[in-house]
Amino acid sequence: MSAQDVEARVDELARGVRRMAASLLEAAAEHPEAVRARELSAAARVLMNSVLERLDGDAGEGLPVDGGVSEGGVQDSVPVPAETGSALEELVGLYVSNYERDLEDPVMTDPSLSYEKSRPLRRVEYARDECFEDAPLWKDVVPSRGKAVVRGMTSKAEVLRRMHHHYVLRRDLDGPEGELAVRVLLGCQAVLGSRAVRDGGYFDHWKLERKLDALRWRAVVTAAERGAEAQAQLAEMLKELETLADAVGKLDTLFRRQAGDPSLAAGIPGAVRVVEAILQGWPKA
Repeated sequence: MSAQDVEARVDELARGVRRMAASLLEAAAEHPEAVRARELSAAARVLMNSVLERLDGDAGEGLPVDGGVSEGGVQDSVPVPAETGSALEELVGLYVSNYERDLEDPVMTDPSLSYEKSRPLRRVEYARDECFEDAPLWKDVVPSRGKAVVRGMTSKAEVLRRMHHHYVLRRDLDGPEGELAVRVLLGCQAVLGSRAVRDGGYFDHWKLERKLDALRWRAVVTAAERGAEAQAQLAEMLKELETLADAVGKLDTLFRRQAGDPSLAAGIPGAVRVVEAILQGWPKA
């Protein structure tokens, strides 16, 4: 068996471990016994935090296998927040499929664009051809950026040049900054997709989506700029998102488990107030 065949097999095993970890987290959230729920959650964190790190070739970078995980799932000595096993990653494991984690071009378009101004870019996006493969990167110098787009007159390639800095590409997220930005993207998706947020009716979903879109755009643009300062800014964004994910995760657990244990419903109003308090003035500008 060639090295390539072995790595393909390892990738397949890693996907299986991710599915197993997500199933364990789901079982933990649904289990009526708190002690057993914690055991299942801890087992999921071991899979995500130790086994997957080694399958992905990152052994030694995260938490050790035997211990080192605090009750909240985050170790103080880990410099980057929202590592695998955190409240944020638990939500991602529950609500973001492997398919959805494969980002397509453009990764994101500027959410501040009006519908009319975004139409040329949408037309290129919906054409599903190879235009984005040749599109300029965020840090490229593009002389025609900002020029007006005329429908039927401006080529798709020129549309991407003129609308430069209104979108971010997958190639813009290559590198460590991009890895942090992807965590933000997937985390925001998981928060919005959680059952408590999606089905509970506790929050204005549109307003929350606007807040998360602002954070997502700031994250991908910061990553595209690259550099040590960008990494520090992204780490701070992940701390903000981790705080929200922790509160949403606790609410989500109560929401999903209340059918089996109606007494849990009494804790929902308080959990909602915690999320609302976090969302006041969030995210930071």
